[in-house]
Amino acid sequence: MGATTTAARRFRRAVAVAGLLAVGGEARAQISVSGTPAQMTVSTAIAGSAPVAVTNSTTTYSVTSNPSTGHFAITASVNTPMPAGVTLRVALAASKGASLGAVDLVTTAQNVVTGITGRMFGQRITYTLSATAAAGVVAVQTRRVTFTLINTP
Repeated sequence: MGATTTAARRFRRAVAVAGLLAVGGEARAQISVSGTPAQMTVSTAIAGSAPVAVTNSTTTYSVTSNPSTGHFAITASVNTPMPAGVTLRVALAASKGASLGAVDLVTTAQNVVTGITGRMFGQRITYTLSATAAAGVVAVQTRRVTFTLINTP
């Protein structure tokens, strides 16, 4: 059976990024994000199946300054909960640490990258928006995703 259009579930995300992190008065590290991803809409489903998730990998992040003097992690959270039946996940690539893969975004900070020991530039951010049929029609909404660079032991 072919694809059918379902009610749109739309979300726009604004990305907020933590500023400088000072550790022991000496080490300074900063995380920056290349921009805000475009609106994502879950709008199709195969008959008899769940709606088709959509992804966006147009933004990147960098960890700059002097993180080589310590170990760091990146956490991510959203400013308000997602509606019932709707999930927003984020995965951060990491050349100098361990990515935890796709992590569900909730209002409490979740680790997304751990063990960062050096600078990273142009690392890919992938957002995935999915919904169940039970979510029904969801009006366009905005979520702010906050990435925070933290010092770890």
